[in-house]
Amino acid sequence: MSYKWSNEVKLDVLKVEGGDSKLVFTTDKEVAEIYLDGQDISRVVHRSGGVETVIQNAEAHHIVVGEGNAQRDVYHYLKPKGPAPELRIGITKHRGIGTWSSLPHDFELNLEPGFEEVFFYLISGAKKRAIQVGEGVWHDNSPVKEAWFVEDHTFGTIPMGYHPVVAEPGSTVHYVWAYVCKKQAWEKI
Repeated sequence: MSYKWSNEVKLDVLKVEGGDSKLVFTTDKEVAEIYLDGQDISRVVHRSGGVETVIQNAEAHHIVVGEGNAQRDVYHYLKPKGPAPELRIGITKHRGIGTWSSLPHDFELNLEPGFEEVFFYLISGAKKRAIQVGEGVWHDNSPVKEAWFVEDHTFGTIPMGYHPVVAEPGSTVHYVWAYVCKKQAWEKI
């Protein structure tokens, strides 16, 4: 079974596929396989330049971001100075029911062409649905200002810019994220 998309695929370099609790993110330089265990990542297998690296769940770099109803736990698997030249991968877990993600990283508010990011939504409770907002630009610099529904186990293309997500009442949203870090200024940690 292949996972579906919640919006139009707007990517140039990043290729995405998945099904049966496995996600695969590919660029011309590297590939990362993400193995899911329920609402979490069990491990990430990264390959680049003939080298394979396995990052287990317990090895992810954890930080807490935001406050109040926008507080969440973020786990970085492929991070700067790690095995991945450009792929950055992690999972964000919202705390609570019907909560928001907060404002994007500062660099994402300086709209530039070329940025490519994908979320894979893991939603529990009630109708297992959330609302994704996107205001900024796609990788080709075309503007976007819209919101769309996302369902559990779907992919979504995320623009550079303002892109909070909120779970519907009675639901909790987590999302695996993957983006291509084409320059140093785009590092999130």
